Amino acid sequence: MDSTAFITDCLAQVHLRLMATCDDLSNEQLVWRPAPTANNIGFILWHLVRNEDARVTNTGKLDADLWATGRWHEKFGQPATAPDPGDRMGLRALAIPSLEVLVGYAEAVHRRTLRYLAGLTPDSLDQLPDPARPEYDVSGSLRHLITHKNNHHGQIDYLRGLQDEAWDLPRGTGVVLP
Repeated sequence: MDSTAFITDCLAQVHLRLMATCDDLSNEQLVWRPAPTANNIGFILWHLVRNEDARVTNTGKLDADLWATGRWHEKFGQPATAPDPGDRMGLRALAIPSLEVLVGYAEAVHRRTLRYLAGLTPDSLDQLPDPARPEYDVSGSLRHLITHKNNHHGQIDYLRGLQDEAWDLPRGTGVVLP
């Protein structure tokens, strides 16, 4: 397996596990917070998908995020340029749409990520999307994306466990479990 196939496999697996973890969430589970300042599953899911959307746009030098071009921001009641990642209170107040909308956005971004990855070669992983920032080559950006998605999937899985002590990743989802 070459490096681009490995990266694609890693991102496909975390996406499958993430979607299985979010399957059949009720609205109450989606917006539940274990503490007033804690993030809920809906926000974490939006954040990790929004990050993937922006990262693939920037790394692949694509025209624009699906957040804007797919009009996903409208489904969140936000302008295309919002919310500002530095606005913690604004982010905490982000309206969380239905699970269907969140999963729809996640699936659309994942499909675009797979299309981007399909065009990469092992040699292209060393390219610099922004020569002014040589520490951020394509491979480093994708490594961060894999880590980011796995970290936030773990948070969502943990919150599911807090909501239901019998929670476990569903079997029979086509997800390869250890």
